Amino acid sequence: MYDPSSPLLRSSAAASGVPQPDAKARFAEDRLLDAVVWCEIEPGETITEADVMERFGLSRAAARAALTRLGYDGWAQPIARLGWQVAPVTGSLIGEILTARRIVEPALAQARLSPAQIDEVRRIGAMLRAVSQQPAHGAVVTFRIYVDEIDGTLLGGIDRFTARHLRKLWHHSARMTRHLENADAGHIFRRDEVFDLVRAVTEQDRDGIVAARHALIDAQERFLMRQLLTNDTPIAPGSGALRRTTDNAATNGRPS
Repeated sequence: MYDPSSPLLRSSAAASGVPQPDAKARFAEDRLLDAVVWCEIEPGETITEADVMERFGLSRAAARAALTRLGYDGWAQPIARLGWQVAPVTGSLIGEILTARRIVEPALAQARLSPAQIDEVRRIGAMLRAVSQQPAHGAVVTFRIYVDEIDGTLLGGIDRFTARHLRKLWHHSARMTRHLENADAGHIFRRDEVFDLVRAVTEQDRDGIVAARHALIDAQERFLMRQLLTNDTPIAPGSGALRRTTDNAATNGRPS
C-alpha cells in the first residue's frame, strides 16, 4: 500500500502536497518509482507509456522520462514492442540486496544526532511499545511509520553519498518484503529488533546499533526465504540448479 507520509520516500512536492511548476517532472518520476517500491506496479509487470499516462495522469513526455529513469536505476528494463518490465523479485536479487546492506548499514552507527533527535528517538520508542502488541491493521501501519522515522533520523545523520546508496537498498528491501507478505494469512514482517535499536541510539552505543541492524537484516532474510518457500511460481532457466548442471557437464568433458 502506497504511503506518501513515509520519511524514506523522496518528493518534489511543496508542503501543501502540490508540486511546484519547476519540479513537476521530478515529481512524476518520483511518483512512478514510489509506485514500484510500494508494489502498486507489481514485480515482473510490463507497463507502457500509455499505461503510465493513464494511471498517473502524466503527459507522454513525463511518462517517457519516468520510465527511462526506472531503467537507468535498474528498476525496470525495456522490452522491444512491449514496454518496460519491472524487475521481478528473485532469490538472487534478495541475496544481492541483503549482502550489500550488511556492508553499508553499519555506517548508521556513525550517525551524528543532536540531543533533541536522541530524545525524539526515545519518545518514538515509547510509542512503539504502546502499539507493538496490537494486531489491528492500523496499529501495524502506525508501528511501521514510527520505525521509518527512526531509520530516517539515522539516515539523515550520515554522509549524503552513503545515505543515498542505503536508501536505494532500503527501497529494494521494502519492495521485496511487501511483495512477499500475505496479510490475509498473517505473514507480516515485524521489526522485533527495533527496541534494541532504540536503546542503542539513546545510549549512543555504536556497537549496539550495528548489532541491531545486523539482527534486522538476518530476520528479514529468514522471512523472505520462508515466504519464497510458499511461492508456487516455477523456477526459471538460469537458476542455481541449472548452472550447477551446466558446470558439472563442462567439468566432465560433456557438451552443455
